[in-house]
This record gives sequence, structure tokens and C-alpha cells, in this order.
Amino acid sequence: MKILFAPNSFKESLSSVQIVRILSEEFAEIDGEKILLPLSDGGDGFLDVIDFINSDKCRSYFFQNEFGGIISENKVLINATTEELFIESAEVIGLRKLPLHLRKPMNLNTYALGNLIKQVIAARNNSQLSYFNKIIFGIGGTATIDFGLGTVEALGVKFFDKNKNLIKPVPENFLTIDEINYSDFQLSLLKDVKISCIADVDTPLLGSNSAIELYSYQKGAGKEEIDKIKKGIEHIANLLLEKKIVSDIFALNGAGGGLAAGLNIFLKAEIIPSKSFISDLLLKEIDITEIDYLITGEGKFDIQSFEGKATGELIKKFSPKVKNIFLVCGMIDENVKDLLPENVICFQLVDYFTNTAEAIKNAEIGLRSVSKKIFQLLVSQ
Repeated sequence: MKILFAPNSFKESLSSVQIVRILSEEFAEIDGEKILLPLSDGGDGFLDVIDFINSDKCRSYFFQNEFGGIISENKVLINATTEELFIESAEVIGLRKLPLHLRKPMNLNTYALGNLIKQVIAARNNSQLSYFNKIIFGIGGTATIDFGLGTVEALGVKFFDKNKNLIKPVPENFLTIDEINYSDFQLSLLKDVKISCIADVDTPLLGSNSAIELYSYQKGAGKEEIDKIKKGIEHIANLLLEKKIVSDIFALNGAGGGLAAGLNIFLKAEIIPSKSFISDLLLKEIDITEIDYLITGEGKFDIQSFEGKATGELIKKFSPKVKNIFLVCGMIDENVKDLLPENVICFQLVDYFTNTAEAIKNAEIGLRSVSKKIFQLLVSQ
């Protein structure tokens, strides 16, 4: 028997690395081969997964930064062998960085991420960091919906209203922006650096069922705010369209509140869908035909999980090949259960507690309880 443990993170609870370690302990006595492969779709836990997979090659560095009025340390990883530096957007501008009362996306932007880019480039040039010529961003789990404008603001791009007044590029002000000025843009800092983004979703930023509409509630925005954010970003996108900087505003990637699209437009970043990242890097050494059982999951499994996210992609990939998939999540939307293949067996941590908050707080206890049930199912087969 060969079992693949390949969970994604449980947002604001357990990282995928923590989950596979717990599962490894709970299944220590199982008769068979266990493969531990924590997943990341670019969101929370991206750095943990990179470090887990390349633990003998990566080194951590820390930089101080401010986001939402809170000063904290931001971790980056460098793989000296491949000369790659990894940045997790959730580590810098993520929901987990802010308490609930500070989650106000109308007044937040990604400035801290642009500042971190300047810090790592300066540290590399001063030989304080190992050399790198590529930056790979994990995009997801952000508290921002700013189209990446804050990032380029930190790099020198300026925004003005029709009266030539300098405007801070936060969603509250987007509709008043009349001019984008590149005269002080420090793009030369990145002249010898290739940039890639691992995007946790491939949902369009604008249009019907846009990423703004689908994901802004979880960032703290209300309906009226979401409408204003969408109109504001569409206004900015049309300014870029008029200058022929973009060719189709409805083809922009919505990952990270438009961060992936902004990095692509302004920093020429390559956008890599998470399903490609998972297949081409994380799963490249896995022979699916040899796997008997898959244990996977994420914090909340819903229709969005089939929009290119890690767990949904694994279910599509493995369900025709394995005996069973055990889907372990904090919560599974009832509306998607009928969409799952017949060999998927579902477990919810929330079933073990009185409410969602309690399930999040006691996620490890719930995960160990579920693991015992799966263990019994496996030994009985």
C-alpha cells in the first residue's frame, strides 16, 4: 500500500507542512509506504513548502516591514543552487498579518511588498544576501485588492488626480486617479532579475463573477465597497488600456486582489498557474500509477476549489487512478459534494466542534481525530 499525503494549508490555522507532520505521526503504524508532500498554490504556507522540499538548499533571511500600521519581520528564502529568491505575499501583506478590526481593504495597498523588493535587491548588491537572479512570488492570501499599485508606488511610480495632486493608490482613491507617472520608476533595480508569480487562482480580475466579487468579502470588504473597488480597478485598467499598456482589461489575472496582474504589467512578471506549479514542480517525482490512496484537503472546500486551486487540481488528477481520496477539510460546502468523484470520502473538522471558530482554534485536535477514522478505514481494507 502506498499513500500520498498531499494537503494544502488550512488558512489562519495549520500550514500544509504542519498537517503532513501530524498525519505522519498518526499514520506511523500503517503498513505501507508514506509519501509526504505538503502543497501550496502560492498562498499561505508557500515558503514552508519550498523550504520542506528543498530543506538542504534553502536559507532564510528576514526584513522588517510595515503593513496596515503593524511592523513585523518578513521572511524570504534563497536557494543558492538555483539562484532563486522566494517571497510569499501572505507573509508580507496577508490576512494573517492583520487582526479583524484592521482588515479594511479600501485603505490598504501592497506598498510593503514593493519595499521588500527594494530591500532584497539592496541586500544582494551589498553582499548581505546570497546571489539570486530570479524572484518567485507566491500570490495568495492577501488582505489587499489594489492591482499591485502599492508595489510599484514603492518603486517610484506616482499617481495624480486631474488637478495634479499626488494621490495614494489605495482603492478608496482609485476613481480619482487621472494620471500614472513613471518618471521616477526604479525598474532598473530589476534589470538582471527575472520575476515569476505562482497564482493561487486563474479567475479574471474584472468582468462577471470576477475575482473582486468572489474573494473580497473574505478580505473584509462589504458589498458597496466591492462595487467601488471594482469600478476603481476598471478605471485604472482603462487608463492603462488608453496608453496601450494592456490590450484586454478582462483578461487580467485576479490572484492576490490583482497583484499578479500588476506585477505582470509593471514588472514583466511571468504568471504561472498554481496547477502548473503543482504538476511541474511539486508532483514531478510522483508516479500517480503507483499511488493507492491520496489524503488531501484545505481549510474550506467549495466551488472556488475547482478554479485552479491545489486540492481541486489533485482530485481531478488522482481520482481516476487511486482507490480512494480522503478529503479532509475544515469545512466542505454541501453544494460541491455532488460534484466530487465517487471515490472521494469527505471529512470535516467542524463536525467535531460546536462552531467554525472552535474548529479553527482546535484544528490539530480535529485533524488527529479524523486521522484515526481514516486509519481504521485503511487497515480494514
